[in-house]
Amino acid sequence: MGWNYSGDPNRNERDKVRFLIGDTCKENPLVQDEEIAFSLSRFPEVELAAALCCRAIAAKFSRQVNTTVGGVSRSCSDLAKAYAARAKELDPDDTTTGGASTLVLPSFGGLSISEKEVLDSDTDATPVNFKVGMDDIPGGPDSVGRDGGVE
Repeated sequence: MGWNYSGDPNRNERDKVRFLIGDTCKENPLVQDEEIAFSLSRFPEVELAAALCCRAIAAKFSRQVNTTVGGVSRSCSDLAKAYAARAKELDPDDTTTGGASTLVLPSFGGLSISEKEVLDSDTDATPVNFKVGMDDIPGGPDSVGRDGGVE
């Protein structure tokens, strides 16, 4: 595993990600080059790859406990919150979470008459909330057919 940073974010994508997540100190690395490469393979847009790295860093700090030794404290929970917030800044649509904001397309049945009939006869299917004629009153004005006769 390696850690490299040139100090010039224009040099390559890895350095751009390191710059965006603040992982520019060799003495205290947060993610390895291979982890950044993985993030860039998942999300080629640098900001999204950086957001994924921030989420990984937040997860790492969330596993650690806050400690105090003498007068020195280390608040890992604050670090986890800060990196989660940075991930949100880089990825406001939560694309990298795979959560609710991920593109989801609606699905519905009854596109054809036969599908509608099958869905209506399926006792295990979730019942539809609305359907044509659901408020019709038998013998009322809505039950008069086009030819004037009662349906």
